[in-house]
Amino acid sequence: MASTTPQSPADNSTAYINGRVFTIHPQHPRAEAFIVSPSGVFTTVGSNDEVKALAKNHNLITYDLQNAFIMPGLHDAHVHMLFSGIALTSQVRLPGQGITGKNVVEELRKGSCACKFANVNGDWLVAHGYLVEDYDRSVLDGEWPDTPVMIRGGAGHSAFLNSAALVRAGYDVEGERDGQGTCYKRDANGHLTGEMAENGMSKAMTSIPQPRLSHVQRVLAVAQQKLHAAGVTSCQEASSNTLLLKGLQALEATHSLKLEIFPHIVYAPDWIGEESSESLHALLDRAEAFKSTHVDTRFVKIILDGVPLAPYWTHAALKPEDNKVDESKLLMLNVSEAIKKYDERGMTMKIHCTGTGATRIVLDAYAAARQRNPNGPRHEIAHCSGVHEDDYKRFRELNVTAEMSPAFFFTHPITAGSGGLMNWDFAKMRAHNAHTTIGSDWGAGEAPDLLPFLDGIVDAVGGSDRQVGGEALCRMLTLAGAEAVGREKDLGSIEVGKKANFIAVDRDLSRGEFEGASCLTTWFEGEVVYEKL
Repeated sequence: MASTTPQSPADNSTAYINGRVFTIHPQHPRAEAFIVSPSGVFTTVGSNDEVKALAKNHNLITYDLQNAFIMPGLHDAHVHMLFSGIALTSQVRLPGQGITGKNVVEELRKGSCACKFANVNGDWLVAHGYLVEDYDRSVLDGEWPDTPVMIRGGAGHSAFLNSAALVRAGYDVEGERDGQGTCYKRDANGHLTGEMAENGMSKAMTSIPQPRLSHVQRVLAVAQQKLHAAGVTSCQEASSNTLLLKGLQALEATHSLKLEIFPHIVYAPDWIGEESSESLHALLDRAEAFKSTHVDTRFVKIILDGVPLAPYWTHAALKPEDNKVDESKLLMLNVSEAIKKYDERGMTMKIHCTGTGATRIVLDAYAAARQRNPNGPRHEIAHCSGVHEDDYKRFRELNVTAEMSPAFFFTHPITAGSGGLMNWDFAKMRAHNAHTTIGSDWGAGEAPDLLPFLDGIVDAVGGSDRQVGGEALCRMLTLAGAEAVGREKDLGSIEVGKKANFIAVDRDLSRGEFEGASCLTTWFEGEVVYEKL
């Protein structure tokens, strides 16, 4: 068993022994033990005998891993920390199904009683569900005639408002016009019912009163705890706004931030950032001001199309009759201009694409950027659930990361029943050597779990060899994530000189044992930040 070149352990270093360590290091993938410096850096990685000898010679505290499976901390390539933290603690959470116009008031009442915090969004009542069937704003108006009520649904891409919310947000209930990428449900008279999707939500989402910074710190701390419990030590925040960055800044100032965070600041549409476009664009211009030890702000987010989910089907596909993009589903028409602008600044773009047409547009725009700027940053396509056969090879050619998310949909009844519209083809990405990462797309759910959802794709990734698939998935979950954000020199593997972010798991993931897997302990820079009771 070869070890990486050790450094002399400093006083107060900690030696970890008796582990089944999968390092992800390409030349030295297996180890038994390692030493972590007081500053939270790996200084030796190797055998038990080697580390025990150093521990004895330098009188180091020794931690017995008790034959646990150890690997680098996970990199979740797609999370929504602020959105999730607020949803978990401060807004109403409705059942995932079975909500109708008849029982929605009762469910909202029950959910309101379960909220830990109130008045977070001023006098607005905000809830989360998936779909309210047979919805009309009148079903809420009787109970809340003067209180704005909004239910967020459709994987975050739709909303249900009562009349007070429509008026407060500035909608013309009788004469609201359609626009690019808007989706409004109307009654027989053409009036808004209050159900809307995609860019139709813009006025609503930018009108909600935002929580105070002190509460943002509180809910980000909750979200951090949830990520640690899932084994996550670094993540890409996919809908960053001013409030989030200020919250992270405040946590960093109190040494409470125990995650490596790469916030993708929203460029468009404004509704995902819950902030005006003018403010978001100004935030991108001064992103550097929010950079800190654990926060890297060189990242941009755009949502180009919607979702291949009923009843909206707002994904932008290639039309079968002429192979051209269905532009009516695009949420913006000038994405290439934004890519050019931020590519020249060296900022990584993460662009949401769920349809084959949206993916084609973005790959074309990335190709144009590489022609102008051959040494520009590695960009991403988020989700990758709709990729045309001809486009898989372009990810590698253009140095584009295929960010596969949400993990819970990889093998799911909704996915299976989508007629191929939701297709995360790991085998084709692997066959074309695409740089691939994995994200939970954690939104309003209880936890940002990744591991349990990957058992169904191990065979596809490994070509029916579960160990090959397990090792490849472990790399996608760690070092590939570090590479995606340009931090492979200090994150993503258990290697001398890198940060000591690592986890213990109750299964050997490197052998494809993902079924029922869960994180036992999470270390961040050598500090235990989570232990499963």
